[in-house]
Amino acid sequence: MRILIVEDEEDLSRALAKGLRREGYAADCAADGLTGWEFAETNDYDLIVLDVNLPELDGLSLCQRIRQS
Repeated sequence: MRILIVEDEEDLSRALAKGLRREGYAADCAADGLTGWEFAETNDYDLIVLDVNLPELDGLSLCQRIRQS
């Protein structure tokens, strides 16, 4: 299973990714909404963990973009 974590708090993002990888998941991290959008457009993810308050592009707008594409 491949998971994208879009979270601007670096410590939280790293901890989530580390825990998921330890359990056998592939986890990518993005620190802002635009980078998250680029990851989502270029890779197939089974799950996206998305923060609402993100720099560049907020989480709700990113969610809408992903759903529309």
